[in-house]
Amino acid sequence: MNQHNQWQTFFDRHAGRYMEEPFVQATRAEVDFLIAQLQLHTGHRILDMGCGTGRHLLELGRRGYQVTGVDLSSGMLAQARQAADRENLVTLRFEQADATQYTTPEPFDHLYCVCEGAIGLIGTGSDPQEHDKLVLQHLYQALKPGGRMLLTVLNALRMIRLHQPADVAAGRFDPHTLTETSTLTTGAGDAAVTFTALERGFVIPELRLLLHSLGLVVEHIGGGTAGRWALRPLEL
Repeated sequence: MNQHNQWQTFFDRHAGRYMEEPFVQATRAEVDFLIAQLQLHTGHRILDMGCGTGRHLLELGRRGYQVTGVDLSSGMLAQARQAADRENLVTLRFEQADATQYTTPEPFDHLYCVCEGAIGLIGTGSDPQEHDKLVLQHLYQALKPGGRMLLTVLNALRMIRLHQPADVAAGRFDPHTLTETSTLTTGAGDAAVTFTALERGFVIPELRLLLHSLGLVVEHIGGGTAGRWALRPLEL
């Protein structure tokens, strides 16, 4: 698998099991948070970058919002489309695209990229800093002037506190790029896929500087976990 297809292949195979993950259980509360923080109205065009199986945009669609879901994985998108079709959620659209290359002819009023939808999932051979910079650049370009963007990223402070020098020596953690390396497996039998995953974290000063460099006004950077999204101080 090349660097662009590793995550795609993994999520294609994992799509049918994704909604069994423990971190997907608070979708309604997370959507309430998105609506409040992005100041969404049903007349807005909204982008969900890295929508996966569509749990957030499906809930927004049930409430009448117009959302376009974009994902690298055709398997994940198939799950989202099937759910939208079952419920006849006609305000939803879907596109397969790489977040580092995504363009749109008509910018969106607001957008969100959450739960490692695109930021922090690094393909083998990709430069972690350049990968996420490209994602953020394309998100910025997809947003109307004055539009609002909500992102979640991995907390590099947790990585730093978790790992020891032995992890650095073994290649499990790289302090230069703030990336963790692990092995992920999904599927069974001939359909099983295993690959080395590279995931990147951020510290607040770097993230703030990167967002400012794109022309964004940063209103808040803080801490949250799955099912507990809120504007709160960052925890270690």
